[in-house]
Amino acid sequence: MTAELDGAVGIAGVGAEEVLLAALGRAIARTIGVGFVTVSGLTTVHPIRLCCADECDMDADALLADVREALRPARQLGNSATDVAFSFLGLPPEPSLGPLQLTDGPALGVLAYRGDGDLQMDWWYDARRLDYCTVDELTNQFRLGLIGLTSEASPVA
Repeated sequence: MTAELDGAVGIAGVGAEEVLLAALGRAIARTIGVGFVTVSGLTTVHPIRLCCADECDMDADALLADVREALRPARQLGNSATDVAFSFLGLPPEPSLGPLQLTDGPALGVLAYRGDGDLQMDWWYDARRLDYCTVDELTNQFRLGLIGLTSEASPVA
C-alpha cells in the first residue's frame, strides 16, 4: 500500500491524507453503503463531511476533489458528532499515549502512519455499533479502494 500511496501523491499531485480519506470513503461505500460520514481526528481541526461513494457514483478524480474541498477550513463542520476518528501521522504514534478509546464517540477509529518507511494503519471500533466482520471487510475494501483510486486518478498536468 505504501508504493500505491506514494505513487498517487506524486502523479496526481494530491496529499497523502486526501488519498487515504478517499480510500476510506470508498471502503465505507463498498462495505456499509453510499452516503456521508462525519470524520474528525488529529489532522482535521473540525469535523469534515466525507463522501462515501463507489466507482459507479463518483470517479477517482471527483472523489479526491471532494475530499480536498471538504478539508478546506471554510467547508469544515462546527462541533458535529463524529462517526469516524481518522488521523494520518508522518511518524509512528507515541506509545505513551496508549490505545485509542472509543466510548460514546466515533464508531470507528483509523490511525495511519509511517513506520520503518511503510504505511501502517491501526483500526479501532466500538463493538456496540460495529461488529468484527464489518471492520475486517472495511480493512480489505480499504486496500482495494486505495489501489483503485491510485490507478484511476489522473496525472497532474
